[in-house]
Amino acid sequence: VAESFPEAKDLFMRASELAGYDILELCSSGPIDKLSRTLYTQPALYTVEAAITTVLNEHGLIPDAAAGHSLGEFCAWFSSGVYDFETGFALISARGKLMDEADPEGRGTMAAVMGLTDQEVSEICSEVGGTVGVANINSPLQIVISGEKDAVEKAGDLLKERGAKRVLYLAVSGAFHSPLMENAREKFRTLVEGSKIRDARIPVYSNVTAKPVTSAEEIKRMMVLQMTSPVKWVEIVKTMVSDGTTEFLELGPGNVLAGLMKRTVEGIDVKSVSEPAGIWEVLHEEA
Repeated sequence: VAESFPEAKDLFMRASELAGYDILELCSSGPIDKLSRTLYTQPALYTVEAAITTVLNEHGLIPDAAAGHSLGEFCAWFSSGVYDFETGFALISARGKLMDEADPEGRGTMAAVMGLTDQEVSEICSEVGGTVGVANINSPLQIVISGEKDAVEKAGDLLKERGAKRVLYLAVSGAFHSPLMENAREKFRTLVEGSKIRDARIPVYSNVTAKPVTSAEEIKRMMVLQMTSPVKWVEIVKTMVSDGTTEFLELGPGNVLAGLMKRTVEGIDVKSVSEPAGIWEVLHEEA
């Protein structure tokens, strides 16, 4: 994207100056073990998704509403005009650093559970001692749990006994969207409160409530709570459709969200956009 669109390259250059390292090089060449650390993943993904958003906006494609999954929600805030690129980059960099430091002993982990509903998963997790619970409701039958390693593993065994088709332990550096992030959340709250955040130009559907948010004060509250709250992606998608959204664009690497959305709402119109060819195709369709 940076090689094809000057406005995208400019954003990568600005991000690299703020970060103190070459984000474009990291995204292009890795190393993957560095890029996989949330400390680096979050600024990199924010920059990529903000760059694609900027290109689309510069060519006249403006969304009517936005949503993002976990980190992606901060890109949705950017697309809604809540903050400028630099403010968002500072927040997401701090968020990544705080989450990276939240569990230095490596006590926490996450696992994806296939074949059971979020209610079934939540009830089974409640039977396990320790800290474990639902972190992401990705599709009707794909739920992610998060918490202390022992508790997550015990829950995983019990979930398989109770009918889960698969339990996949994730290669993550912490128990995100769980109570183990509470210390990070409170430190992040101070940074959010001190940031220049405006009312949104378009509604952004919150991970925490699955409802549209536009006021600056409510946005700040959602940004903070999101760190320890489950991501209600299924409810977000259904609510956006019921509110009249007819076309969706997934911006950023891969097409994971598109797949989850198609498993959530039958016949949904969603395209994944990351490469220049895909961007030009979307712009041509809208012209």
